[in-house]
Amino acid sequence: MKVLLVGGLGFIGRRFIRKYSNFHEVIVYSRHKDILAIPYLLNKVIFEEGELYENKIFDILKKHRPDVVIHLAALTGLKKCNEDPETAFKTNVYGTFNVITACSTIKCKLIFISSREVYGETIHDESKEEDPTNPNNVYGITKMLGEILVKQENQKHGLDYTILRLTNVYGPEGDQYGSQVIIKDAITKHKITMLGGNQRLNYVYVDDVVEVINLVLDNKKSSGEIFNVGSKNTMTIEDFTKEVSKIVGTNLAIEYLPMREAETINFKPSIDKLEKILGYTPKTLIEDGIKKTIQWYLEN
Repeated sequence: MKVLLVGGLGFIGRRFIRKYSNFHEVIVYSRHKDILAIPYLLNKVIFEEGELYENKIFDILKKHRPDVVIHLAALTGLKKCNEDPETAFKTNVYGTFNVITACSTIKCKLIFISSREVYGETIHDESKEEDPTNPNNVYGITKMLGEILVKQENQKHGLDYTILRLTNVYGPEGDQYGSQVIIKDAITKHKITMLGGNQRLNYVYVDDVVEVINLVLDNKKSSGEIFNVGSKNTMTIEDFTKEVSKIVGTNLAIEYLPMREAETINFKPSIDKLEKILGYTPKTLIEDGIKKTIQWYLEN
């Protein structure tokens, strides 16, 4: 299968390439120029450089005619998006519109990587895919708008799509935000900075995420559906930190700072739909995932 990764040099894209490039023909469309710094990618992908908001994405899709586009690219990070909403909307909404339109033009499937931030707070026991979306920050708003554009293109022109709402992803290859910073700082500094700590989040290991992405590439049951991609590992940030500290084997010095503005305080997903329709249950226990992540940092 020919798969085009939009934003394929990020955390999840790199992991997908590492695990599945031997099974698919992979094209990467990315604004980053650092592919030469990632040796294992060189012989595994075709690389195309460009911005999401450029019309070049149409030319790239017409040139390669992929079977599926996995749209991973976004301006992420709550703080970044809140401080620079112009870039957030330009990238996450207009850029996504370009990707959607290009996919519709060449009649390929689109897998849109969305976020648990579209829900805002979990109101009931768990957030289900059919629950109303009520994001409480700019990042969540842009992802919600992206989802609306995907569904609208389906209604107007029959776009084949699957939307995946990811929870808090951690694991090898990523070190930019949240749980990744906690793990990396625990190893290198034996100290972490905790923003809040009582926020209840859901943690999912990156290899479980890319398994789901690979599963929905050509699965007809996934067409026109939205899935939460999370795990059974829901806990507070403070409890996650304690788990990391236990595995690292040292008492971490913790600097407590206020929670970020517009951050979700309580989130727990339902993954029943993922299990019932696709027969998949994310299987990595939090202890095992943290151990694997620590091992990767120590070796790289």
